[in-house]
Amino acid sequence: MNMNDMKRRHMKQIQTYAFAVTEAVLYLDTHPEDKAALSYFDKYRKLLRESTRQYEERYGPITADGTDTSRGWAWVLEPWPWEMDAN
Repeated sequence: MNMNDMKRRHMKQIQTYAFAVTEAVLYLDTHPEDKAALSYFDKYRKLLRESTRQYEERYGPITADGTDTSRGWAWVLEPWPWEMDAN
């Protein structure tokens, strides 16, 4: 598997975790006492954070929040996440 395929697969994983977190948030907005949903949310939020951290270490920031400003404003130097297939 080449680098672009690994990068694409990792981004797909992040998107999957982000979707799970978003859906859990929507459910919890109307079912805040649901312990199973809270556990689900915690699990996927943790997976999302860890996967995002790993991705940003390897490939650069996904959002401006992930930018390391010690190198200046490098956020604009890399392809945008949605431009991944163009490269």
